[in-house]
Amino acid sequence: MDQGSVRYREALRRGHLAVARGRPREAIAHYEEAARLAERRALPLVSMGSVYLQMHQPREAIRAFDDALERAPGDTDALHGKVAALESLGRSADAHALAQRAAELQAMERAGQGSSAVTDERRHELERFIADGEQARMAGELDRAAAAFHAAATGYAGEGALDAAIDACLRALESRPGAIDVHFTMAHLYLRRGWSDLAVQRVKLIDHRLGIDADPRRQAALQALAHDYRALDPALEDLAGPRA
Repeated sequence: MDQGSVRYREALRRGHLAVARGRPREAIAHYEEAARLAERRALPLVSMGSVYLQMHQPREAIRAFDDALERAPGDTDALHGKVAALESLGRSADAHALAQRAAELQAMERAGQGSSAVTDERRHELERFIADGEQARMAGELDRAAAAFHAAATGYAGEGALDAAIDACLRALESRPGAIDVHFTMAHLYLRRGWSDLAVQRVKLIDHRLGIDADPRRQAALQALAHDYRALDPALEDLAGPRA
């Protein structure tokens, strides 16, 4: 993993830790750093907006949520956060309109994925995967750590929590940088996020690794992925190959 990604995750972790310790100003500083280090990621800005809400500073919260929505217009966490900030300012009509938009986006995602709303039980299950991965990593059981983080990533992706899924993939790759199934998952997540250039880079990386260690099943999966998104980049058209 590149140093920028490592620094981003560390800044995000320090922000979460500061929130848990009741240090909101410190948390905001860490989230600002994370946002600078990962210019595409909405998560640090959503986290920052949530802290401002806790501090009863709704205008600052709205600015943070708006910045998050510039990066990820369909981020429902940012939308719901902005709804709460608007309501605290007495802007009920604006809040209601935005809440409807958030509900429509969630309904579209669920229809496309065939999934229901995230239950507390499901959320706790995914959090346990993360906790298991951290325990395995600290014990030096890197294969088990990567598998646990990847399980969390696919779970989060299925619930539409794309930022959480990407972060879980990054944890998996810290343990096993060559885990090709994790790279596949990241390519899909980047495409769902609309980050086509990052997705193309990830697909090329997978293709390179398959050129070194051939795997017909994964090669077929790569061709299918490249075929489905071939309009994004000429390189994907070349990788797609002929399909019936």
